[in-house]
Amino acid sequence: MESAKELNNLENIILADPKSNVWNFAVKVCDSIMKIENERSKIGFTMGEVETKNFPDGEFEPRIIPNVRLKNVVYIQDSSKEPARWWVEMMLVNNAARRGSSASVIDVLPYMRWSRSEKKDKPHIAIASKVFADTISLSDSGAHANRVIALDLHAQAIQGFFNIPFDALYSYPDVVGYIKTRHPEIIENLIVVAPDTGSAERTRAFAKRIGNNIDIAIIDKRRISGERVEVYHVVGDVEGKNCLLVDDILSSGKTLGEAEIALRKNGAKKVYAYATHFVGSGNYMENLKGLDRVLTTDTFYQPIKAIGDIEKIEVISVAPLFAEAIYRARKGESISELFQ
Repeated sequence: MESAKELNNLENIILADPKSNVWNFAVKVCDSIMKIENERSKIGFTMGEVETKNFPDGEFEPRIIPNVRLKNVVYIQDSSKEPARWWVEMMLVNNAARRGSSASVIDVLPYMRWSRSEKKDKPHIAIASKVFADTISLSDSGAHANRVIALDLHAQAIQGFFNIPFDALYSYPDVVGYIKTRHPEIIENLIVVAPDTGSAERTRAFAKRIGNNIDIAIIDKRRISGERVEVYHVVGDVEGKNCLLVDDILSSGKTLGEAEIALRKNGAKKVYAYATHFVGSGNYMENLKGLDRVLTTDTFYQPIKAIGDIEKIEVISVAPLFAEAIYRARKGESISELFQ
């Protein structure tokens, strides 16, 4: 296996499927890396295509178009693909890169699918994120990568499932900077709110990034088993304050929508929300309509028309953050410094 010094002297190629929703994001990442190289030392990055052939029975065959022999491959997977296909396709591309004699493979996961299955909280279930980690980090799988880069994991413990270096990125510094610059009104008389108890640690970190004097509140969600009615209790004083709900995944929007209602009942002045990964499933538009503004990132593709249905939804690009992380990974520089 090549040494780190030898890998740094090789060409780097960013791969993505041009027909997938992640292609524009990958182009932004590559363009951002080129800007970084213009300001610092150049190590050489180019874009390459992965062409996928679909068969009538549902099978598919990804094919790497450019030559990757003795090159460092950076594969950016499309988070908006159907979860099972997202997984299998990544394994096949990794295997294709291996069989094409690539020097190394970095899998870039803007949003890591299966991350909500990170513990055995009921009998007779699998821990899907651990199984996924094994398939792309164990060398005997034939579909392994050398490194994984992902943003705002559902649970930080997931990093320990991987047997290869895992760079966990955090969107909070960029998002807080965006809020302070574009929406300073949000920070006035602000309290940061966890939409459930599981989000408390994430919310505390976000609040600290804004300022040491920012308080947090927690929505305590409890289910009455007989009638299956959820009762929401707000732990913390939100009366007359601007509330910013912080979560990692926005799927149906029900959690944020019901949290917004609970905060209004407790006297909140304004209710905003930030969720890193905007999956946007089901009746999410209806569930989000009571929020004053929703901030998210471009880790998960959403059609412009759908986003435009609610003008108060804003998308913050994290492509420059991924570009910085990829550049540093290839240069052997610290990534953790970005979040200190």
